[in-house]
Amino acid sequence: MRARPWVRMENASTDAIVAAVEKCPTGALRYERDGVPETGPAETTMVQIPNGPLLVRGRLRVVSATGAVVADETRLALCRCGKSQNEPFCDNSHRRVGFDEASPQPDRRDDAESPDDVCPPQDFDAGP
Repeated sequence: MRARPWVRMENASTDAIVAAVEKCPTGALRYERDGVPETGPAETTMVQIPNGPLLVRGRLRVVSATGAVVADETRLALCRCGKSQNEPFCDNSHRRVGFDEASPQPDRRDDAESPDDVCPPQDFDAGP
């Protein structure tokens, strides 16, 4: 994992390298073939990895609160532990902190009188 470059073109056929890059869960590895970038799956999917990130596949665009495009990808690994130094993306901090999704979490829904108590409204049209 520490070797650079990660992909050595001379060590495999183009098809084998493309297949390996497409397995990259985070999208950190990408390719262009004949000047055309890889295409994502037609359907967007999300897979929750136990005690790990949320893997998302499809035509994906992450936008900041200011409206700036943070990522325009076909594959992403999103943090679920809340400890990533690269939010909203996973940086494997879940391993460092021993993230355990089965651990009891405070549930604000028990005392909620309205949906507003659980998730306050957000004005996505207003700037910062």
